[in-house]
Amino acid sequence: MNKKSKFVESHWLTFAMKGAISVVAGLCLMFAPKNDLSVLTQIVGWTMFGLAFIEIANVLYRTRRSHNWGFPLALGAIEMFIAVALLYTINPNSSADELTWLRITYLSAYVVFASIVTIVMGFASFDNITDRFMWVVNGMIGSILAFMMFGGTTLGAAAHIGIFGTYLMVNGLTDLFFGIHSKEEMLASFNRKPAAKKVVAKTSKKGKK
Repeated sequence: MNKKSKFVESHWLTFAMKGAISVVAGLCLMFAPKNDLSVLTQIVGWTMFGLAFIEIANVLYRTRRSHNWGFPLALGAIEMFIAVALLYTINPNSSADELTWLRITYLSAYVVFASIVTIVMGFASFDNITDRFMWVVNGMIGSILAFMMFGGTTLGAAAHIGIFGTYLMVNGLTDLFFGIHSKEEMLASFNRKPAAKKVVAKTSKKGKK
């Protein structure tokens, strides 16, 4: 793994699990019936809770290995805040308009933050052009979707949640692909180490002769 990868030195399972959760939730939000907003809100809330839990576990993994853990902690805290806000703090007696604006604010702000950070990390963290392309394009799509959520004031709450589901789908696929790629790099690095040891051993033997 190259030197720039220090910003994303998370275990590959972190990306794989977040990707799987995001893809499943995205499919549900995009294609599930939109007539019951309470169910859709529950799906979003528990999805954010699951993503936050994985990020918190990722923080523990990174701190044990002296890796940079600030970004995973910040992202996990934001995801946990949104999960709690959607699941427990929204007043059930609020009007439909009030609920719509609360959802737009929470979810859009999250998509904006995550997309900007994704773009920055794409440029700053990868020498590999494929990884950089995936992350930057993911962030750009997320920014467009966030703009649609903020700007679509005439859209209903269900439409906004559907757009958020699209974001989860795109982000989840990126995480899945990157998780698989990270695993392949890890296995390739593991296989190179025994070969390197053999070369060193052979060199030392020749030196002794």
